[in-house]
This record gives sequence, C-alpha cells and structure tokens, in this order.
Amino acid sequence: MKFTVAVPAYTPRSGGHWYCHFLAHTLNEIGHTATIHLYEPPFRINYDWNTPVGYDPESIVIYPEGVRNDPLNAKRKVRYLLTRENMFTKDPLQWSPTDFPLSFSKAFRSDCDVLFRPNSNLEIFNNTEQTRLFNAFYVGKGSRFGTCNVLPDCVEIMRDYPSTQEELAKVLNKTRIFFSYDEVSATNVDAALCGAMPYFMTKHFEWVQENELGKHWIYSLDPEEVALAKENIRTLRPRIMQMQKEYPTKLADICNKIEAHFKNVG
Repeated sequence: MKFTVAVPAYTPRSGGHWYCHFLAHTLNEIGHTATIHLYEPPFRINYDWNTPVGYDPESIVIYPEGVRNDPLNAKRKVRYLLTRENMFTKDPLQWSPTDFPLSFSKAFRSDCDVLFRPNSNLEIFNNTEQTRLFNAFYVGKGSRFGTCNVLPDCVEIMRDYPSTQEELAKVLNKTRIFFSYDEVSATNVDAALCGAMPYFMTKHFEWVQENELGKHWIYSLDPEEVALAKENIRTLRPRIMQMQKEYPTKLADICNKIEAHFKNVG
C-alpha cells in the first residue's frame, strides 16, 4: 500500500515529532511505500531514515491529531491520535465518516485500534549505577496547564539542555528524584530507565495511569505508592524492549485493517 504521513519537523527531543518520522520509515521497512509531508516549518528530516518527501494523491494519508483539518484533501485518511484529541486545543478535529481512527495508547482513545510503541532509546537510557548527586525538575508541556514554579536546589532539565540524549542520560543517572510538571512526556520514562524516580508535581490527567507501561512514577512519598512505582520500574526495560521488538508486526497488522477498511467503504 501507499501511505503519506503528515509530519512536523524532525527532532529527537520530541517524542511525537520523532515518532511520526519513524512511522513512515518503518512502513517502508516492512514493505509498504511511504512518503512524508512536512505540514509546518521548520522542514527538518532524519537523513538516516528512509523517509522520502512527497505526496501521492492515491496514497492513504496518516494525520496525527496535530493536523485538525485535511490540508492534502485526501481521499482516504487515518486519524492517528498521539495524545488526547483535545489535549492542546479546543479546535475540533475534522473527522470524516470514512476516516480510520487509530490511537497511540488506550489512554487516549479506547474504542478504536491502538498502535503503541515506547520510544525510549534503550542504548542510551539505562541505569549505569552512578552515585546520585542531586534532584532535577522538568517543566516541558506543563506550562500549558498551570503555573510551574522553579524548584530550589534542583537541576533544571529543558528541551535544549542537556543538548544531546547522551548528555541527558548522564544527568538522569546522577538524579535521585525527577520532579516533572509534564505528565505526558517520554522524558519521565527516560528518567525511570536511568534509575531516577519520576515525581509528578501535578495531577491534571487521571487517564495517564491507564498507559501501557504501568505506573512508573509517584505523586507522593507514600510507601505503598513508592513500592508500586519501584516494582514497575524494575520490569520497565524488558517490557519496552519486547514492545519495540513487536512493533513492526503490529504495524503490519494495522495496515491490513486499514486496507480492509477502505475496501469496505469504497
């Protein structure tokens, strides 16, 4: 099948941006033909991946939820929710009756097919058993939903600091508690993989606890809550490894469902 994946600019520091490009690359790797359409500047791609730029009007277009309308005027569309449909905007998502709904997580939408892949780089983010020297905090997308106070005596992690994933892993390996205002950031998972304990400073999204990786964070220092988080963190790495291994097969299964769907709707 032919696909066009609508993508924002490539960056390894945004899980959603990274994943859109990776999706197109993997579609090509498993035998489909996929191109990418960069729907907003800056127009950046990953040159190590098989993601040719272009749009075939006969292709099935995959729109992440960030594309609210249909800029390519596509005949066949997949609406892929990489977060909750109304997470960042009140503008309605312009569904068509024949659209194929898909969700990245059952926490985002549970009444459609789910295609999930944890995106942590397991070669970089792992616990190297360093001495824990400080606590750290991260604002991320948290500033969109409320006030995020600077935490004294903590190292601040930002989108551009540390500047590389390798440097970020070094910081996380020396972090005791990773205070996070962003409950839906993959950086929380990276912190847990490096042996830091993610501590969520807010509780905006009760549905976060429904995610496929289990509760690998705490909201308090309650002993039972800490024990549960530690147990989930203990098995986090092998579970992520298995999910990443199974992803191409699951993607192929979803492609079969997409093909059947559009045959049925004409």
